[in-house]
Amino acid sequence: MTDTFISIDGGKSALRLLAVTGERRQVGTGPGMSYRPGEDGVERTVAAVRAAAAAIELPGRVAGVIAGLTALPGEPGARRELARRIGAELGGPALVTVDVHLAHAGALAGPGTVLCLGTGTNVLAMGAGGEYTTVEGWGPALGDRGSGYAIGLAGLRAATAALDGVGPDTVLTERFPDAVGGSGLAALQRFYRDPELVPRIAGFAPVVVEAAGQDDVARAICAAAVDDLVALAVSAARRQPDAGPRVSWSGRLLDAGGPLLGRLGDGLREHGLEPAEPAGSSLDGGLTLLRGAAPYTRLLARLREQVGEHG
Repeated sequence: MTDTFISIDGGKSALRLLAVTGERRQVGTGPGMSYRPGEDGVERTVAAVRAAAAAIELPGRVAGVIAGLTALPGEPGARRELARRIGAELGGPALVTVDVHLAHAGALAGPGTVLCLGTGTNVLAMGAGGEYTTVEGWGPALGDRGSGYAIGLAGLRAATAALDGVGPDTVLTERFPDAVGGSGLAALQRFYRDPELVPRIAGFAPVVVEAAGQDDVARAICAAAVDDLVALAVSAARRQPDAGPRVSWSGRLLDAGGPLLGRLGDGLREHGLEPAEPAGSSLDGGLTLLRGAAPYTRLLARLREQVGEHG
């Protein structure tokens, strides 16, 4: 019987699951996971995995599962419990890690630096020997520079500044009511009470990127975000010199090309770095990690130790 391997990429906006059995590839989608007060996220993560798995045909036994999660529990006990629960849900041994590990293995499958850009931002530089350095990952209140959240928030704030007459006119004001649900007090209260406020704000980022071709305010927001991403890539690459000059990326905002990707390439080259088109997706990267391919052998061993798995 052909083995089935499952790769999971869980962000704040959505969770995607890929099951591969030989040449057959099945994909399912579940809800994203933001941090909420008073919980470690285990139950909601398992529920999201269950929802994604409902869209595919699972075999009786799965050979291996790896989940790269933005909202990975920081406590070792909760992390082990999450791995155990995901494994029980999918029928095979499971490993859990941060999403940027899958992004790196998918985009480069080798040494270099990867910008993992989604609702949030995380950057990983890995050398040929498997040692790695991460920067960012501070979350929306303390960091997430250049992220979908940062772009979306800057766009919404620019719209309110224009509406109040204290900022330049921008086409973003036309899309503001739809993003917030209105401009009155009741609409604003519903907006701020939304438990998915962070991904909702990040959902305005594509509007800003689309407007950048015709709107000076949106163009400036995108330029500032890319400058932040370049600075992060430069910092990560310098901290891990054996990573080499290659820099790739993961995330729909950059995959779409346009003003972000063009400026990113120019900025990287100015610092002696080499933009590299992603070889594959984060879901593909999960399969690379499960195989223990170089330079990820040491990382895979570390992940197994964290959940008490050996071999």
